[in-house]
Amino acid sequence: MDFLKITKVENVQLEKSQGVFVGTLHLTTHQLIFKYSNNKEELWISYPIIHTVERRPPTSEPRYWPLFIKCRNFVFVTISVPIEDEAIDVFDTVQKLTCISSISQLYAFYYKPEKEFKCKDGWKVYDTRKEFDRMGVGTKTKTWRFSDVNEKYTLCPTYPRMLIVPQKISDTVLIHAAKFRSKSRIPTLSYLHHNKASITRSSQPMVGIQKKRSIQDEKLIQAIFESHLETHSGRHVYGSTAHNLIIDARPTANAMANTALGAGSENTEYYKNCERKFMGIDNIHVMRESLAKIVEILQIADSQGLPIKKSQLDKSNWLKHISILLSSAYEIIETVNVKASHVLIHCSDGWDRTAQLTSISELCLDPYYRTFRGFQVLIEKEWVSFGHKFSDRSGHLSNERYFINMSNTNAAGSAFNSVQSKFYKQSHVREISPVFHQFLDCVYQLFQQNPTRFEFNEKFLVGLHYHCYSCQFGTFLFNSEKERKEYHVTEKTYSVWDYFNSDREAYLNPSYCGEEKDKDPKGDMGNYLKGKMMN
Repeated sequence: MDFLKITKVENVQLEKSQGVFVGTLHLTTHQLIFKYSNNKEELWISYPIIHTVERRPPTSEPRYWPLFIKCRNFVFVTISVPIEDEAIDVFDTVQKLTCISSISQLYAFYYKPEKEFKCKDGWKVYDTRKEFDRMGVGTKTKTWRFSDVNEKYTLCPTYPRMLIVPQKISDTVLIHAAKFRSKSRIPTLSYLHHNKASITRSSQPMVGIQKKRSIQDEKLIQAIFESHLETHSGRHVYGSTAHNLIIDARPTANAMANTALGAGSENTEYYKNCERKFMGIDNIHVMRESLAKIVEILQIADSQGLPIKKSQLDKSNWLKHISILLSSAYEIIETVNVKASHVLIHCSDGWDRTAQLTSISELCLDPYYRTFRGFQVLIEKEWVSFGHKFSDRSGHLSNERYFINMSNTNAAGSAFNSVQSKFYKQSHVREISPVFHQFLDCVYQLFQQNPTRFEFNEKFLVGLHYHCYSCQFGTFLFNSEKERKEYHVTEKTYSVWDYFNSDREAYLNPSYCGEEKDKDPKGDMGNYLKGKMMN
């Protein structure tokens, strides 16, 4: 409460989507709330959802001191306060409550729902053994095993504690192989298809300009690419190793540039019976700039009431990036489902583009992941458990540079542009990127093309995007499973899945008929979705 210099302001003017409203502004420790004069409506803005706040020069007549707020969920509002001192206090209060120093100070650690959630198993939605048992690990095939080599996160701090690796590979080999992969993120099983073809994921190999190699890493990948062989007989079950793929999600130039830094990409001379392909997916910095252009387009359209033109979207390259992600997933789906072969996916460190490609591909290959519950399992497995850096990429800890005082300059527009161009280059924003947002957009595109194949609806995707930034729940806090355990997230915060599952009917797709259409001999609709994806 020490940061609350002011808690209530009367006669505040709110401008939103060309509408102008009068009401009362309330500031709490975790939200600012605008209560409309009709006393029937309220606008709640959680502090973590705020991207930037500008304190602008006063208006002429009537005289107001406006604060322009840009939110991460594409909400743009101007709150105009009638007294200058109150406007300063509001600006300072919102800044202090938004720019906190520790994730443990976020709303999730204080949030208590008005009514207890009906569902309370959110932290148990994903069980590693149960999910991989469902795929057939240990039941349909004996060529994979569960390893506790990372039980205390000593092998790889950003990986889950339980890993699924080839049966024939010992933990000793895994320990040595980890030295050859960036951040020790070794190749490990992500998905096992019904035909025993697999999707594994890792980080880039530490090849360097000296073209180093690791016998243990090569042995591990060879075992992965031979995992469709029955261990007791050596008999082929499905597929041919000739079609195995190593997918490097990066543009070729980016991968080669990493070679100078001691990393790089696999030399296929050392990895038998496989092909390597570069997918050309740009890095987090390019994606951040692309989203910034989208936000600018939406802000102008929102303020002027104009429709968004495709030519404007094209200039942002956002749709181009989405298209590349989907076409890359096509390569993976075809290899796994049609050619019955194995795919190893990585980018640089294996927690951004890698998570996008594994989850999009699995969504298409396995109808379970298109159910309401299955989609939650998919996100927990590929994003939360495998160490996507949610806190860094979402910018959960904001910075005072996002709060801009423009009230003392006559050239407000040019001043803002100058300040903005400078602070966007600072290190504190270089980790922020809409990686998870892009995944949700890809799911939305697939949903639009296949509206009967998803049990959940668009509202569910929008809600996930919002709560990725809201910090109301602990699910998307921190950067790894290890960090969430250290901060006792499951004991001190609520799971976002309890929130959604308690109001399940609101997020279901009434057009869903996947259970009927997905009942084919192979048990999936990978081919169908793959074909639709490319049209």
